[in-house]
Order: sequence, then C-alpha cells, then structure tokens
Amino acid sequence: MARDRGFRVIRLPPYHCIFNPIELIWSQMKNNIRRNNTAPKFSSATIDIIREEAFKITAEMWANCVRHSTKEEDQYRAQLITPLIINLEESSDDDSDYFDQ
Repeated sequence: MARDRGFRVIRLPPYHCIFNPIELIWSQMKNNIRRNNTAPKFSSATIDIIREEAFKITAEMWANCVRHSTKEEDQYRAQLITPLIINLEESSDDDSDYFDQ
C-alpha cells in the first residue's frame, strides 16, 4: 500500500528505539503524564491529561527528535563501516602480506 502511494518503508533494527522519533516523543509524553496525573489509572481525568499532552507536541519537538534520531543513525553507521585504504603507489606481485604461508 505504501509503495503504491510512492513511499518506501524502512524497517528499524529491533531494540533500537533511539532511531525512531516517535519513541522519543512518546517518552516525553509519558514522563509528563506521570508528573501531572494524580487521578486513578484509566479514569476520565487520566484520559484528559493524555489528550492535553498529545496536543502539546509541536512541530519543533518533532523536528528535534528527527534530528536527534538522524544523528544517532549516522553515528551507528559510522561504527559499522570500516575504512578501506588501497595504496596505488606501491606495486607488488607478492601476496605474502595478505596470506599466511
């Protein structure tokens, strides 16, 4: 369905919630709900607080979380990629540097 509409779905690695901006937003929201909720769980007052917190999420908050996730992805990728250096100045027909004999 996403592809039919021109989107590409990218899967996130399991247990890497730092790569998913919605998880960062949800964490902020849950912290605010815990701090502000004095009503019993699942009461109408709690539901109202959840709605209030959801409306407090701004475009700037989203942009910050997306930026943070992108930075984390870049750092993660940099750790996975080992630089490969090929010296074009030296020439050798001897493979002994590369293989145990």
